[in-house]
Amino acid sequence: MAGVDLSVKAGQMTGDSGGRIPLLRRVAVSLLVAAAALLMLLAVVAVVLRSQLLDTDNYVATMAPLADDPAVQSAVADALTEAVLARVDVAGAAADLGAAIENPSERNPLVALTLRNLSSVLGTYTEELAADAAATLVHSDAFSRTWVIANRQAHRGVVTVLTGGEGGVVRTDSPGVVTISLDPMLAEIGDELDSRGFVLPDREFELGTEFVLFESPELAKAQRAVRLLDQGAIAVTLAAVGCAIGAVLLAGSGFRRRAVLAVGAGVLLAMGLLGVVLLVARMVYLDRVRMRDDVAAAVFGTIAHPFWVALWVTAAFGVLLVAVAYVAGPSVRAVRVRATARQVLARIRR
Repeated sequence: MAGVDLSVKAGQMTGDSGGRIPLLRRVAVSLLVAAAALLMLLAVVAVVLRSQLLDTDNYVATMAPLADDPAVQSAVADALTEAVLARVDVAGAAADLGAAIENPSERNPLVALTLRNLSSVLGTYTEELAADAAATLVHSDAFSRTWVIANRQAHRGVVTVLTGGEGGVVRTDSPGVVTISLDPMLAEIGDELDSRGFVLPDREFELGTEFVLFESPELAKAQRAVRLLDQGAIAVTLAAVGCAIGAVLLAGSGFRRRAVLAVGAGVLLAMGLLGVVLLVARMVYLDRVRMRDDVAAAVFGTIAHPFWVALWVTAAFGVLLVAVAYVAGPSVRAVRVRATARQVLARIRR
C-alpha cells in the first residue's frame, strides 16, 4: 500500500523515522495483530449470538419481518389450509348424507345425481373457502400479532438448538428443528370461517399444527462452541481490543502508525472471512433443508441479517483505522491529503 514502506535488514524492520525494530518484537507484534483479527471475528459472532438470537425480545424483533414475507405467508397459509381440511371430513359427511336418504333415485333422478357429485363439490368448495380464509388471515394485522406471539414461545426452542438447554419446542426426533405453533392462528381461521357462514364442527383445535421455522442439524452439533461464545462474548471482545492495543504499544515509537495499519487490515481480512463463511453457510443450508427454497432463503436471510450488519460496521471500523494510519504517513499522497484537509478546515473557519 502506498505510504507503507517496510524494509527488512538483518532481521529488523525499518520505521517511518528510519529506526529499526528487533525481530522478536516484530514477531510479537505480528502475532498480536493476527490474534486481534481472529478474536474480532469471534467477538462479532459472539455478540450477535448473545444480543440478537439468545435474547427473546431481540430475537422476536429480528423474526418479525418474516410475517410480511410473501413466501412465508404462502407457506403458513398452505399449512393452515391443510390443518382445517384435516379437521373437516367433507367426504364422510357427504357419504353419511347419502346413506340417510333411502332410494334417492326412486324419488328424483336429480337428487341421485346431486348426491353423487356432492362429495367432490363440497370438497372443492371447502378447500377454496379454507384457503381464502387462510390467505385473508396471513395478510391481516392479526397474523403479525400471532406471529410475534408464536415466535416468542418458539424462542425457547431456538435457545435449545443453539446452546443445548432443556425445554422449548424442538422435536427430539429431529435435532436442530425449530417449529412454531399454528394453533392460535387456527382459532383466527375459525372466526373467519364463522363469519362466512361455514361453522366448524369443533372449534377446539388439538392437532398440534406446527410450522418449521428453520432446521440446522449442524448447528445442533456445534452447541458447545455456541455456549462458549455466549458465555465468553464480553471476554472475547475485550481480548480482541487488548491484543490490538498491545500490538500498537509494543511496536514502539515510530512503528505505531504501521501497527494501526496492520490492525485495520487484519480486521478487514477477518470480516471478509466472516462474509465468506456466511455465504457458504447459506448455500449449505439451502442445499440440505427440506423446507421450500423460498421460505428457507427468507428465514436464513432474516437470521443472518444481524451478522451482516455487525460485519459491515466492524469492517467500516477497520477501513477507518487503515485510512487514519495511511493519512498519518510520510508518503507524498498522505502529505497532500493532510494539506488539503487543513485548507478545507481553514475555509470552513473563515
